[in-house]
Amino acid sequence: MIPRTYNLIVKKWKTVKRQIEKAIVGAFVIDKKSHTIVEPHNVHYKNLQKCYLIAFYLSTFADWLQGPYIYKLYADYGYTDDTIALLYITGFASSCLFGTVIGQMADRFGRKLLCSTFGIFYSLCCLSKISSKFTILFIGRILGGISTSILFTTFEAWYVNEHLNFYKLPPEWLNNTFTRATFYNGLSAIIAGITAQILAEYFNFGPVSPFLFAIPFLITSLLVIQSTWKEHSAVQQKSSTSFISSFFEPIRLLFQDDYLLLFLGIIQSVFEAVMYAFIFSWTPILTNLKPPLGLIFSMFMVSLMGGSKLYASLISQHYYPQNLLIFTTVLSAFSFCIVTLSLTNIVVHVETHDLEPSTMTSMSLLCLSAFLVYEFSVGMYYPAMGYLRSRIFPEECRASLSNWFRVPMNVITCLTLLIKEGNHAREFISLKKFQLLFSLCTVMLVGTICLSVLFAKKYSKKIIQDELNDLRTGKSQPSETV
Repeated sequence: MIPRTYNLIVKKWKTVKRQIEKAIVGAFVIDKKSHTIVEPHNVHYKNLQKCYLIAFYLSTFADWLQGPYIYKLYADYGYTDDTIALLYITGFASSCLFGTVIGQMADRFGRKLLCSTFGIFYSLCCLSKISSKFTILFIGRILGGISTSILFTTFEAWYVNEHLNFYKLPPEWLNNTFTRATFYNGLSAIIAGITAQILAEYFNFGPVSPFLFAIPFLITSLLVIQSTWKEHSAVQQKSSTSFISSFFEPIRLLFQDDYLLLFLGIIQSVFEAVMYAFIFSWTPILTNLKPPLGLIFSMFMVSLMGGSKLYASLISQHYYPQNLLIFTTVLSAFSFCIVTLSLTNIVVHVETHDLEPSTMTSMSLLCLSAFLVYEFSVGMYYPAMGYLRSRIFPEECRASLSNWFRVPMNVITCLTLLIKEGNHAREFISLKKFQLLFSLCTVMLVGTICLSVLFAKKYSKKIIQDELNDLRTGKSQPSETV
């Protein structure tokens, strides 16, 4: 009797102890977050964030300057739509093929060095637009693909390493930085679009002028990186490790740690591939409205900025990034479902020969509304994904993993560009293809919802376990909760 009672008491005590430990973790975290998550005041953090964001804004502004007139430039040089599509595909294929090598070089030889080469590569890409020769333009697109890989992976990898490993700043503050990056990136896109239009049309400098105007910003970004960034490698690469073995190391990591990396990688690849499908599709779908494209683009960017602001607000109220990622995928899937149903409605009316102009207009407006909702979800996606990547990516291959995640996205984007579109959104064949494209995208986004739920459960479990282990060993104070 006594041993049985004793065992029961011990069992109850262990249960209470576990609950107390979890409560202590939560108390530490909530107290820490309440003082840091809204607007952290730290000199090192402010300086680091400023150095990163200035270089990032200059680089993205130069990138946005080129977007509105790249198609027009190729068309003015006399290239057909098929040739222009080939040039587009070249850029994404270049990012796919060379991106993984670039990421490996960044992890081995330094992220600052690779970010500095971004300005050089992209400047050469812009200079290639002066020539109308296909070979020069082809080489320029290859350089552009390499530059894009550096911009959207290595910049972030450098900042996360400095933030977490050198300055030992709280990881929650990363949310603040990534939210600012997304918000002002949207604002710079609007400014860049207006600037490009003024240069090309108001001053009549032609479609090549935005590319040349981007070069000073790229050079300035290079100078900012060289003068303000420091390189503090947190992991020493083993000299005995061959380039080939370390090249494929990120793939091996995908299947470890309860598949967290694999789940997050699939979510990123699918979500961003769908995003590029949207980028190449929204213009012909909205053709019936005869919209001023600059105004529509600005509306998209304002919606994106609104999404980033909502993310910051929810984070300050102690909502968690992994849960906000679920909300983001649900919102994006809902918006694409609306577009798919609208296109299906149009196709059905075309098949029955009773398509009224009012029906076409109302469905196009519904598509526009859904696109705005989607851009809002994109504004929430970028800071959430940036934060989650920073928390689960191993430091020794952070840039490499980021580039491996972009490989499926680039492949899917190339396949999207291979779809032959009609010359007008009213054309039945074109409508059927857009209907099929958005149906597939909707299915893929529904898949990201399921993966996001699985990822959130596994990530929350991992964080709780890590915090409890650190608390027991006295290694560090807990830094986040779930």
